[in-house]
Amino acid sequence: MDDAARQQASDLLYEAWMKGEVIEDLPYSIRPQTRAEGYGVQGLLDKRFAAPLWGWKIAATSIAGQKHIGVDGPLAGRIFAERVLQPGATVPASANRMKVAEVEFAFRFSRDLSPRDKAYSVEEVLAAVGSLHVG
Repeated sequence: MDDAARQQASDLLYEAWMKGEVIEDLPYSIRPQTRAEGYGVQGLLDKRFAAPLWGWKIAATSIAGQKHIGVDGPLAGRIFAERVLQPGATVPASANRMKVAEVEFAFRFSRDLSPRDKAYSVEEVLAAVGSLHVG
């Protein structure tokens, strides 16, 4: 996937997200073919937001969840500060396409885990966790 296709895919996803539109599938010419290409498209969203990255969302953490959405492992997604709801905010049901609510576990890390070629072990990740929050 070249830089132009990556940017075009990111632009299309961003515009749909901001308008609350659903894209059934990206056009083949700009569709990531690998997980790395997908994360490359996602990474371009960073420059769209003024505030720093707020955190990360991990989806499909169970085999059942992975089968449900047709993936072969967990997926990480950025959480942008401008998109975080404040305490007491109301989420309209119309914005919930899947019509489901989930309890989330949020981990606050006491130190960064910088990107590296070798995957972090469970022990290394747990050692970096400072606190756990339910939301």
